[in-house]
Amino acid sequence: MEKDKDESYIVPKSTVALMGKELRSARRTVPRAQARSLRNIDVHHKSFKAVDWMHFILCSGPVLLAGRMPSEFHAIFMALSRSCRLLLRPRGLSEADITAIAVNIKYFVANYYTKFYRGKFARLPLCLSTIATLLDVVPLLRACGPAWVFWQFPMERKIGTLNKLIRSHSRPHASLQENLMRHCKADLIKSFGENYLPNEWAQTTGKRPVANGLPRGSLQVPQSTGPDCALRPPRSAHAELVGTELAAKRAVLVQEGATQVPQDIIAKKYFRANLASGLISGSKPDGSDCDTHRRRNYLVRINSTERVFLPDGTVAVRPVSTFGAVLHYAAVFIDVRPMGFAYVERAKSAKDRRGRYGYASSMYGIECFIGLGGVPYYVPIGAVGEVDGTFERDGVQFVLFTREPFSEGQ
Repeated sequence: MEKDKDESYIVPKSTVALMGKELRSARRTVPRAQARSLRNIDVHHKSFKAVDWMHFILCSGPVLLAGRMPSEFHAIFMALSRSCRLLLRPRGLSEADITAIAVNIKYFVANYYTKFYRGKFARLPLCLSTIATLLDVVPLLRACGPAWVFWQFPMERKIGTLNKLIRSHSRPHASLQENLMRHCKADLIKSFGENYLPNEWAQTTGKRPVANGLPRGSLQVPQSTGPDCALRPPRSAHAELVGTELAAKRAVLVQEGATQVPQDIIAKKYFRANLASGLISGSKPDGSDCDTHRRRNYLVRINSTERVFLPDGTVAVRPVSTFGAVLHYAAVFIDVRPMGFAYVERAKSAKDRRGRYGYASSMYGIECFIGLGGVPYYVPIGAVGEVDGTFERDGVQFVLFTREPFSEGQ
């Protein structure tokens, strides 16, 4: 780290440039549900929008800054990150959550003015009023409800479309007003026609009515607990499972308590699925690198349990999370009911013991792994919890914080 004239640590320009390149190269490994745009922060930071800064604070910032700035400054940033993760969560906030937000925000604001601004005239540009306004967040939560009720993302997206509506430089305001009125009328007519006169709208436009629910060819997989899952087309023809796939399928069926497991199992393979969390997960073609073709959405977090021995000699069951890449989804009919499974290639990390892949290790307090491998196995589709993005740094894949479904596209 370098030091400025006031003996305060700053990140060198070479490190900032490296961070920007890492951020841009991670674009294909981050699902669109987490971030639609990942740009070089060294070049485009002045044009970053609220959604770009949100992803930086929640996900990429903790990875990019860890180990590249003094730990006390990183702790200040992480206090802001932890509070924002609670603020931008669509679920309700408990009193304990609000208290945690208040503690983290006060820690961030107090240390910002103490360690960054420091009350010096030379640092007056750092005395930002926007930092102090963070102290109003908790009172606004109590007065107005969760942050997503009054956040600025929808308005920001709307403002971003206004520049294209200005068609005349000699009369920009009148041009904007006319075109905006025309677009609003068109949106209103379209919305009314699609919702209340679908058949007449389809005949007029020549487009089929928008179908509600799952696409044709999907298979709904009921779950005993939580929302149902679904396997989405395109799909393959029925095929007999053999070799490793057959062994893995028989093992998971026995584990799921199937009363009759046939000797030969015929399954239909799907390559996209609606998860119980509300996200859509894809799959990774076996033996190919999808990262060079499309945004990755096949790395998933799997909810599981493990048995541990307690000091008194008893055995307890505790929840754990493992990671893996989905190769395909398979549907079988056992005991006269459809069952869906994900065929997963496990992640490898330094924490894994021999033959026990999927467990993430921790670096800078962030879950990470070194690659994929090991014997693939089937897991029930209901156990696939979240679609995760990763950020590669120094040959290690860091697992980014997962935003919840309500915040997709925001």
